[in-house]
Amino acid sequence: MHRSNLGYAVMLELVSREVFDPHAKLRTWLADLADRTSPFGEFDLRGLTEKHRAEFWAASARALELVFQRHGREESSWPKNAYGAECLAHLMRLHRSIVAGEPPSALNDLRDVIEFDGQMEDLDHLWE
Repeated sequence: MHRSNLGYAVMLELVSREVFDPHAKLRTWLADLADRTSPFGEFDLRGLTEKHRAEFWAASARALELVFQRHGREESSWPKNAYGAECLAHLMRLHRSIVAGEPPSALNDLRDVIEFDGQMEDLDHLWE
């Protein structure tokens, strides 16, 4: 996904706020990533454990539902500066597309799909 640094960081913050307590380490790590400058906040979801990846997607859905409750379901009704919400909505569209069996490139902002390098994310690596 290719979006503005501000939108991406706000999206991570929105998601981190919805991560449930049993996954506090993931919540802290996502909030820490949100505070980093580009490119140091970027990560590959495939580098999370299955448990953390499932919670990331669940927290993302909860965060997007809060956006809908506050601003409505139509992006056209959102404030013009809702960069994080727009980023989150796009991420969820990408996820639904992949779950539906479409190729990752179907809604990807980039021309090519980046192959996973096999590197797992270290949730203990914090800048704060």
